[in-house]
Amino acid sequence: MRDITETIGVLALLLLLMAAVIAAAGLNTGLFLEMQPVFALLPAAFWENVTVLGDALVALALLGMLAFRYPQLLPAGLLAGLLATLITRSLKPLLAVERPLSVLGEQVQVIGVDLHNFSFPSGHTTAVFVLAGVYALVLQRERITALLFCGAALVGLSRIAVGAHWPLDVIAAAAIGWGCAWAGWRLADSWQWSRTRQGQRILAAIFLLFSLLLFELQTGYPHAFWLQMGIATLATFACLLTLWKSWRN
Repeated sequence: MRDITETIGVLALLLLLMAAVIAAAGLNTGLFLEMQPVFALLPAAFWENVTVLGDALVALALLGMLAFRYPQLLPAGLLAGLLATLITRSLKPLLAVERPLSVLGEQVQVIGVDLHNFSFPSGHTTAVFVLAGVYALVLQRERITALLFCGAALVGLSRIAVGAHWPLDVIAAAAIGWGCAWAGWRLADSWQWSRTRQGQRILAAIFLLFSLLLFELQTGYPHAFWLQMGIATLATFACLLTLWKSWRN
């Protein structure tokens, strides 16, 4: 347990240090302009499918997919998600950072919807790092943790590829999401109610609702429609399986 906790902490600190260096050196705009043409070498459909994995509702649905085997994913994910939402929703209007499209105009290659305001931090990146962090902490496997981090990083980079966020937004959001995952995991460890049958059923029902809502979600990325429907379908069945297992026991 200590090893994985240290890993989470070191990664979060490294991300915060990287964000501080970029901000202090004024590298944010230059990095964005250099990275976007490189990302444009891959098709827009690829980036749409990757970036939709960072949608908060998609991340919540993915958390519920293995809950029938790892029920501790639900309380940890719910608490981490609530904490991450509180932080990001507070920082966005407080800092009111303009998005790349508002600052750079036609220099930005936009994929999907046009976004102009409330850039910092990236909500998609925060959500996917909460997802990766909770899975890493619950599963406690180093190789899986490395894969989860790399996958989450790719989703974060997709927010630059679609023209929605600055590099600083993404790096800071990764640190926030990673840290919130750890906080949610620790809080859930002392949340006794979530271990009762009633608590497990209620949590499974909440995540079932998230999965059902995903069917109606308008992401703004049409090429990711079938991925969204696939995740919603699998997550719905997984949550139903979790509920059935709870009632059977």
